[in-house]
Amino acid sequence: MNIRTMTAVAAGLAAAALAGCGGSGGVGSQPAATQTAISGKAADGYLYRAEVFLDLNGNYRLDSDEPFAITDSDGAFTLLVTPGDEALYPVVVRPVASNTYDMDSPAQPLPRGYILTAPRGMYGFVSPISTLVREKYETGTYASVAEAMLEVRQQLGLTVLNPASTVRSTDDYVALSNSSNMATRTEFQRVRAVARAMAGLMAGQMSSDVAVNVNQYRYIMGRINQNLAQICFEATQSANPDITAMRQRYIGTMPGTFVNMTGMFRNMTTTTFWNLSGSTMVPRNRGGMMR
Repeated sequence: MNIRTMTAVAAGLAAAALAGCGGSGGVGSQPAATQTAISGKAADGYLYRAEVFLDLNGNYRLDSDEPFAITDSDGAFTLLVTPGDEALYPVVVRPVASNTYDMDSPAQPLPRGYILTAPRGMYGFVSPISTLVREKYETGTYASVAEAMLEVRQQLGLTVLNPASTVRSTDDYVALSNSSNMATRTEFQRVRAVARAMAGLMAGQMSSDVAVNVNQYRYIMGRINQNLAQICFEATQSANPDITAMRQRYIGTMPGTFVNMTGMFRNMTTTTFWNLSGSTMVPRNRGGMMR
């Protein structure tokens, strides 16, 4: 029995046990009575039938002892975890090729799988944005998660969001991009467009049906980080940006051996990422990577 089948069977058993709890939770190795429920959403657009788990060993893949769930059509999930573990270990979301649906385009399942995650304890909204925040912070070059978030805000050229809170992994940009407040709607439509492009750049990073090549995954995130302002510019200038061309331009050839990623995530919170050109803000070093 493969891990996807095991996941489906266990999810069914969990649903029966939970009865009125919505059936989205999964259980690890402890009885439900000793566990606590944590809930969130997963998105590029809301992701339906994506696998979600608490990554207890940091390998970005679902292991048999890890709490798991399957997202519903609103991207929502509930995990049953040992109390306290939610603050110690990150949540990982895995959209599965040919099985997970992006509800922005629900007619067909995703052709490629990828990995989303968020900083430990910040599981409320797991997206490409929260993934980048986590990978920044985990390098140890940022004093806090908030500092990594501030840099993301600067890279995206955001102006309305509170600088103290910035883009948080609890910010549901899918819902907020439809806000009745024009300023809020404009900002989060920008975030949503960039997240969609990021997901396209991240897709295809899976080395097999269940495993993740962590070195390649982090390389992809590092290259996205280096070029995020340029990616943001392209993603927001066209309703249908050329993701294939962007992947070639900003990701390039995957490394075959280990690459030290720390330099790709150096602290750049004092960097100017955007310059005014006439009446338009354009990325600094528009033609190449941020140095």
